[in-house]
Amino acid sequence: MNKNIFYFHGFASSADSTKAKIFDDFIKEKFPTIYLHIPNIDNSIEKSFTQLENLVEENAGDRLFIGSSLGGFYASYFAEKFNSKAVLINPASNPYLGMEMYLGKNTNYSTNEEFFLTKKDLEILKQNNVSKINSPSNYLVLMETGDDVIPFEYTLDFYNGCNFCIIDGGSHSFDSFKEKLEIISEFMKL
Repeated sequence: MNKNIFYFHGFASSADSTKAKIFDDFIKEKFPTIYLHIPNIDNSIEKSFTQLENLVEENAGDRLFIGSSLGGFYASYFAEKFNSKAVLINPASNPYLGMEMYLGKNTNYSTNEEFFLTKKDLEILKQNNVSKINSPSNYLVLMETGDDVIPFEYTLDFYNGCNFCIIDGGSHSFDSFKEKLEIISEFMKL
């Protein structure tokens, strides 16, 4: 059976992000038979759900998820839907509450593409929000306490009961990602 890993980047980022490239290199080198999918997630939240639902549905077999920030929100959504394992990196939980500051015009950090975040986008996030984690053992949550975007205490509370790897310091980018690749592969049982 095919083993698929879906890596979801964060808000206003791309498949070209530093962590995505590091993870891609790691999987190609250590686990060449695994299918790794790193989509460029559409900047439109509405379009992104359709895009990611189609991608995940098209790739049958074992499905594992990894996501950073808003990508952690998507990874949680799919992990709950498929009762799959997920690795979350400084994840956004309940993002519709914290993203109001981005309403209006934004620029994708990676592609320089301009896009608009609308109230409808926030409503779609709310409709698809995971309000409760049903199988905490399916999750490994990687956090750095120096995250200045999402307070780590909030993440601890939301993902209560999950597996955690907490690093003192760091940033929202999760600076120590490269050092955690072995922990990730062990958790996913690659």
